[in-house]
Amino acid sequence: MLLGFVLLFAYAFVVWLVFFKFRWLKFTIAWGFFSTFFVLHLGIIFLIGLRYVSPTSTEARVIQRTIQLTPRLAEPTLVTAVLVEPNVPVKRGTPLFQFDRRPYEYKVRQLEAQLAKAKQDVLVLKADTAINAQKIAKFKADLAYSKYQLQLSTQLAKSGAGPEEDAQKWRRDRVRQVRDHAHRLPCLREPARPVDPARVAVDELDILG
Repeated sequence: MLLGFVLLFAYAFVVWLVFFKFRWLKFTIAWGFFSTFFVLHLGIIFLIGLRYVSPTSTEARVIQRTIQLTPRLAEPTLVTAVLVEPNVPVKRGTPLFQFDRRPYEYKVRQLEAQLAKAKQDVLVLKADTAINAQKIAKFKADLAYSKYQLQLSTQLAKSGAGPEEDAQKWRRDRVRQVRDHAHRLPCLREPARPVDPARVAVDELDILG
């Protein structure tokens, strides 16, 4: 700012000396345009300086009228209450306003219901697993018993101590149990697993042979 004033007064003094005091040169239209152009450029210095220079004062206040607050919420929510008064200092951690809690309470209840259902499903699956394990154990016990009876009746029939009809009966029961075992156990262990007919045929051949 001070440099601008010095240049302005220095140029005005030179123009006064050259064109008006001693009349060394004639003040023409060209010199008029040049002087105007020079003064306007000096005015830019004053315009820029006014942005940074303010009148002196013994009291200074910093005022920020608005502060943007952006809550980190998943979706737009209504403000139900303002918890502070205007122009009252607040400390860090002081609640400023309260949002509508109902959408989030509904979501919490929904998640709690889903969690309860998942826990109930786990209990049902555990009960089904226990029941299936008991069925598998029963099937295995029945297969072991029929195998023992088949071997016993076959040995008795060969030695003449027992009728051949008993051996045939236990052989038919054994084949039926193997087929039932082949069809039911995969459903109990892996519901989507298909039954292999070749495996059933091999089991039957092993029994009959």
